Amino acid sequence: MEVLAFAADPVTVGTLVGALALVMFAAAWHKFSEADEFAGALAAYRLLPQPAVALAARALPVVEVTIGAGVLIPATRVWALVALAALVALYALAIGINLARGRQDIDCGCGGESHPLSWALVLRNLVLGAAALIASRPTVERHMDWVDAVTLVLGVLAFYAFYLMADELLRQGGRLARLHRDSHEHGQGT
Repeated sequence: MEVLAFAADPVTVGTLVGALALVMFAAAWHKFSEADEFAGALAAYRLLPQPAVALAARALPVVEVTIGAGVLIPATRVWALVALAALVALYALAIGINLARGRQDIDCGCGGESHPLSWALVLRNLVLGAAALIASRPTVERHMDWVDAVTLVLGVLAFYAFYLMADELLRQGGRLARLHRDSHEHGQGT
């Protein structure tokens, strides 16, 4: 009876699992399709020895696809969700180290248009990691009907749309902060 008190609803878990898989697949897609840009962003972090950057740039999208697929397979879901949480925590740590070094103007390597580092990106990654850990909880065994299926699909789409909107807001906020810093520095110099 105590185990059930900690079990999550399968629709909630399914929503998180589906959305997190989409996040992993999209992240990998950006790294595969913009391989040179990603390798450059990874090198700009200055956390790996230069010879390891190319290997890491090729390996990370493979890891992301593997994790994304793993969260969708019930037999590997828990381990993949824990791996996802660890990976995004590692990304958050890398961003945090560079922010602590005062290096907020480098691109995060998230893909797409330039996305300067920010503490909000660290928070975003920690939220994704927390969502993965929440989704790794056992689920209540219950019958799923068509309403659950529709709720699950709409939930995945809503979570992912929210993620994309939040990510774009972070991207634009980083750009505005950069413009503000640049204009402040140029204004001080005249």
